[in-house]
Amino acid sequence: MMIQKIKFFIAGLSILLLSCNKTDSKVLVNSDDKFNSPLDSLHYKNYVNAVQNNSTFQYFVVIKIKNMNSGEIREICTQGNFLRGALYREYKLSYTKESESRIEKLLLDNKSRYFQFKDTSAINNLGVKAYSIKDLELFEKKNNVDSIEVEIKKKKWESFISDDKRMLLLAHSLFNRGILTGENNCIGGTLIHVDDDFLKERKELIERLVKKNKK
Repeated sequence: MMIQKIKFFIAGLSILLLSCNKTDSKVLVNSDDKFNSPLDSLHYKNYVNAVQNNSTFQYFVVIKIKNMNSGEIREICTQGNFLRGALYREYKLSYTKESESRIEKLLLDNKSRYFQFKDTSAINNLGVKAYSIKDLELFEKKNNVDSIEVEIKKKKWESFISDDKRMLLLAHSLFNRGILTGENNCIGGTLIHVDDDFLKERKELIERLVKKNKK
């Protein structure tokens, strides 16, 4: 009888330890490789390009977040580096190689692009106060985003937008339609379509600069 009780105790302890080792579970909601549609797959591809972009020319990405303090769940358009910064704040991490690897895994494993945040500074880092979901709905009613999507797919596209809020709203709407954009601050608030050709050109440029610096 005593031996059986010990076995039950060990089994229970093992389950407890396994549960404790499941870190970051609040961020990873869907790590399945399967997507519901080609558009979902495209969203993830654009998301990965945004969060892995290390240049000063940042790409916009749409994620869904839950504010654990208020319970509010909403979509938000933010820049890839802002999302990284928010995760560092949420987990109180310093900028080390180990932390960088942890954040990278959190980002890439999160196929659903759904995050839960409790740290107020992390939530603010995403720019949640910049606009509301009602602002987005009103923007899409007043602007024919579908026609902009058609225009973008026909040619190389960029648009000067002086208003930061309007830029975020348009970037949000376009991302949801499968179009990745980024803000080029070097030429003063210009929203640019980031397509495969653009990504290829930037990759080749970076490779040339790296080779030049090694000489």
